[in-house]
Amino acid sequence: MRISDLEDVRTFLVPAGVADTTDAALRRAGARGHEAFVLWTGTMDADTFAVQHAYLPTQTGHHLPDGICVTVDGDELHQLNRWLYENGQRLGAQVHSHPARAYHSDTDDAFPIATQRGALSLVVPHFAADGIRGRGVATYRLTSSGWSRQSWLRTRNLVRHLEPTQDASTPPEKE
Repeated sequence: MRISDLEDVRTFLVPAGVADTTDAALRRAGARGHEAFVLWTGTMDADTFAVQHAYLPTQTGHHLPDGICVTVDGDELHQLNRWLYENGQRLGAQVHSHPARAYHSDTDDAFPIATQRGALSLVVPHFAADGIRGRGVATYRLTSSGWSRQSWLRTRNLVRHLEPTQDASTPPEKE
């Protein structure tokens, strides 16, 4: 018997409150001209990952000659791992913003925070002007061969944004 793994997840359930918190954090950083990271944590049940929290690590925005980026230092990553353990949660996805179009840069590929196969990386364009539920969000999934861009249709089935009245611990009825 193998331990459940993010590769088994077919649906990530994202409560409206988590999406709203994510949008607000990305927009706040964007107003200062910075990218930002928000981490989605939660629990797994079979093939469903119920996102329960938008974790905002302490991070530093950088303006470099060839662009901008955001970093999270080692001590903060240690704090994240402690928090995950103490709260019985797993890291399911990393979300970050870009100033223009959304794509996975070489830096995004080389230095992810979410490193377990099956994890998601969502890149939100225009400093989240239209939000995580808006147009142009690029979704990637970590596979054995690296980050794989997910199609719009695949993302629509993989990432389910819940209405404010729905709870991530109670999946919506099957269509």
